[in-house]
Amino acid sequence: MENDILTSLNRGGTGINIAELSDSLTQAEISPRRELITDRIDRAELRLSGYDRLRGQADRMTEALDLMRTLSPRTVSSDTSAVSATISDPAAVDLTTAKIGVTQLAQAQVLEFGGFTDAAAEIGAGVLTVDFGAWTDDVPPVFTAGARAGQTVTFQAGSSLADIAEALSTFEGVSARVIDVGDGTFSLGIISETGEQNALRLSVAAGADAGLASFDISAGPGAIQVQSAQDAQLSFNGINVTRASNQIDDLLPGLSVNLNATTAVDASVSARPNAEGSLEVMQSFVDIINATQTLVKTLTARGFGEAGVAGDLAGDSLADGVLRGIERVLSRGFGDRGTHLADIGIQTERDGSLTLDADRFTKALTANPSLLDPLIRDDLTGQTVRISGTPATRSEAGRFALLRDPATGIATLSGVTLLGAEQENGDWTYRVPSGPMRGLTLTVSAETDLAEVNFAPSMVGSLQSYLAGFLADGNALEQRERSLSSSIATETTALEALDLRAEEVRTRYLGQFTQMELIVTQLNSTGDYLQNLIDGWNSDN
Repeated sequence: MENDILTSLNRGGTGINIAELSDSLTQAEISPRRELITDRIDRAELRLSGYDRLRGQADRMTEALDLMRTLSPRTVSSDTSAVSATISDPAAVDLTTAKIGVTQLAQAQVLEFGGFTDAAAEIGAGVLTVDFGAWTDDVPPVFTAGARAGQTVTFQAGSSLADIAEALSTFEGVSARVIDVGDGTFSLGIISETGEQNALRLSVAAGADAGLASFDISAGPGAIQVQSAQDAQLSFNGINVTRASNQIDDLLPGLSVNLNATTAVDASVSARPNAEGSLEVMQSFVDIINATQTLVKTLTARGFGEAGVAGDLAGDSLADGVLRGIERVLSRGFGDRGTHLADIGIQTERDGSLTLDADRFTKALTANPSLLDPLIRDDLTGQTVRISGTPATRSEAGRFALLRDPATGIATLSGVTLLGAEQENGDWTYRVPSGPMRGLTLTVSAETDLAEVNFAPSMVGSLQSYLAGFLADGNALEQRERSLSSSIATETTALEALDLRAEEVRTRYLGQFTQMELIVTQLNSTGDYLQNLIDGWNSDN
């Protein structure tokens, strides 16, 4: 409709295409502003994309460092499946070969009370006590209670077989369940922990209902005992040894030994440097560091020189700072002896990249597998305190004082109140609930009033701490991302407002030119009328 009106006006007016003229003038007025806003949006989106790539690379680097933490510079093997071993503390592994012969495996005591109609069979009321200790092979057998205190449970009238199983299973070191034997009867199976001193004695107090009284084996387990409790018997380099469990953690330093079967010939368990596996992991570390360096340099390139291309974060101090922070960590020495990357064959080239000399690395690790420990494993030691676990947060090196009141057991670690409990042997165990050492478990004797925890992060731990700070909410990276996102939103709103302004400007121009065309058309029409009158007069004369 608009085009039809303008076409009619143009025929009788100036002949100018006022629609195109309005568009051209509107574009001339609006385009510079639109280009300015669009350019600001584009630049903000490029920088936001650059920060996103930087964040993604930091995440990938963190994952690679997590993998390095699982690296063991040593590997352990056995020449028979009867005895196996795993590394529990790489730093403590003694690189020797041990001979282990197994003559008897540790086993749990198994008791079976059978002949019940179903799990709901009523047992009745009474008091049942479970003691822990050892049964002799004498006739009649004699029970000697161990260090563990007995456990007592009271059953009410109407208690069932299932109730007994449930109650016994709440005791530490006892597992009980009702078993469908398959011949129409049900049995209550009770299993102790492995080890001769972990056998069970069930005693029922006088006055109990007959059903519960049938579980009394205080005079001896007799036929109720399906399997007796016994220790593992083995020889360690010719020395006879007994243990309550088939998993032995205190025989070989840094190793957990598992007894799987008896042996006819002594097993040979040995530990050796894990050069091949360590080399692969360290090469991955070098690759991720170099990839991070390449990305940062690409993002921050200023584009000078021939064919130079500016990066998305050209000249950005935050991105440059990330690389400098990583390089500072890599240049440091770690551990008591100040171990550097160069000590294991990793060199820094002139351009800042890392290279790994495989031969030098293999030789260094073979000669001294502990050389890797200060680089990949945090050092956590204590004076008059036993420590387990690792800090949940990435912490800086430091000394933390444990202050304790022996009378009450209340303790703090550098101002953090600890959660503690007394153990059966009189020691106290504490959990650190917050602060830089959150996640640690500390064990001290009942007399301890002062102890110290020393923490020295490894190279991996230091890098993870640095990256965690870089990626943390509220830090510089997140602030810049948030600022750019806000800027993009503001500029997008301004662009939308400019589009509305452009429509208003075009409408104004179109209105003005339309009025002009109307006037010109009217003038042209009047002129045509007068010209026709004059032409008529002239023809009459």
